[in-house]
Amino acid sequence: MPLSEERIETLADFALALAQAGGAAALAHFRKRELAVTNKGAGDSGQPYDPVTAADREAEEVMRRMIAARFPDHGVRGEEMADTKGEAAFEWVLDPIDGTRAFVTGLPTWMTLVALLHEGRVVLGVCHQPFVGESFLGTGSAAWRIDRDGARDVLQVSAVTDLACARAGTTLPDIYRSDVQKRFIHGVRSRVRELRYDADAYFYCMVAAGHMELAFDTEMHIFDTAALIPIVRGAGGVFCGWDGAPDALEGDVIAAANEALLDQALKAAGLR
Repeated sequence: MPLSEERIETLADFALALAQAGGAAALAHFRKRELAVTNKGAGDSGQPYDPVTAADREAEEVMRRMIAARFPDHGVRGEEMADTKGEAAFEWVLDPIDGTRAFVTGLPTWMTLVALLHEGRVVLGVCHQPFVGESFLGTGSAAWRIDRDGARDVLQVSAVTDLACARAGTTLPDIYRSDVQKRFIHGVRSRVRELRYDADAYFYCMVAAGHMELAFDTEMHIFDTAALIPIVRGAGGVFCGWDGAPDALEGDVIAAANEALLDQALKAAGLR
């Protein structure tokens, strides 16, 4: 059953409060030299550095407690803890610190991500950066940037349609390891005006805000993608897998300001 606009607005307000509370918990650890860092990828030499900290776990705990108190029948899927199954058709997806590499090096490009699924479909998402003091909220039909005082600006993607004029971003070049992945990043990098690295979810928010035209990544998980989809789409952009499948929650993904740029990028990568 579709959700009413009033219901979505109520849930969106709660999602924003969740992200802000989780972000505040993480911020308390930010730029603290005594912060202990564990490498989750240490057992697999083929994987890049994948840090996790007490801040990740504490932020997720804060958000889980809020959900349990307000919506005890909702499911929760968090990156750092076991899934909680719910009886309702709702499931919250939490990434307490997206961009932990940035977090542990003192760079304010990490974000707290919150998404809500209803009957398996993403209906809203929030990306929050507490140090900068801004949040990005999307419902799929609209999206906003919210400053630390609560003022909202409507997000709208760029009007650029020529790939040669596009500004793009991706997490790290060294995560592109397979032949297909290497062709993708080399193909796009050779065509765009600029390719920047290592701002994680922020790149997708900047696509939604019209400051960039493309963001793409490989081997993504639902914690990384779910909050981004309604923000990009709500601002008028497109979000899909490299195979063109819409609203891809896992694997290789790309966000573009419009279909024309998406088509050019996939052709540059040899996928169309």
